[in-house]
Amino acid sequence: MRWIEAIYEPTTLFSLKPSWATSSGAKSLLLPTPYAVKIALLDAALRVDGLPQARSAWPWLRSLGLAVRLPEQIVVTNLFTKILKLRRNRAESGAADAGPYQKSIAYREYVFLAGPVNLAVGIPADAPADVRQEQLIRWLLNINYLGKRGSLIQLRRPPASLDTLSDHIMLTEASTRFPLLGLAQQIDDCDEQMTFEQADIYDSKRPKRLVRTVVLPYRLIRSSRSYSLYERLG
Repeated sequence: MRWIEAIYEPTTLFSLKPSWATSSGAKSLLLPTPYAVKIALLDAALRVDGLPQARSAWPWLRSLGLAVRLPEQIVVTNLFTKILKLRRNRAESGAADAGPYQKSIAYREYVFLAGPVNLAVGIPADAPADVRQEQLIRWLLNINYLGKRGSLIQLRRPPASLDTLSDHIMLTEASTRFPLLGLAQQIDDCDEQMTFEQADIYDSKRPKRLVRTVVLPYRLIRSSRSYSLYERLG
């Protein structure tokens, strides 16, 4: 694979629930998933180059290799917050929260990444000949959030070619080596047969995802009722 690395600085707290989680509450993942990154690239392709170009690029976009290097320390804050959710039953006449939505409480986690996130993107060897490195770089330049909307990031420097992966965490390939004291995370990716229509949020077809488990080289250092501090091993 030809690897391209983009380094992003988080400008807000990061949050991304697993794809199988409910809306009422779930722990946040500590990193953007391959699915989130590939859909972000597809969104950038649509905005920058238009629908025909994005549609033709989707088959190799969904096959991109991905690896990430996270900062040395990660802090997760957790809280209960008030939310509005779609009402299932009709509200009683004169109720304080009458209307299509009702008040509820949900559990939320927000992740503070104490440093930059190095995202390495690998173009598969069997990608079409007309796939240009400049094309992927242009889309990487136009990503401004990863994960849940509001998890904003800012590019630190222009993406550049990467000869080898050093201590990046491989996200799209099964690894036979992982730290015994590491932290397991279930992340989702695009299925190899996922079509452009299934990636289109305006289409009725449901996305086809696959789930894999990765072990992050991090361990829990300190925790309390409202936060958890993780630190990179080694």
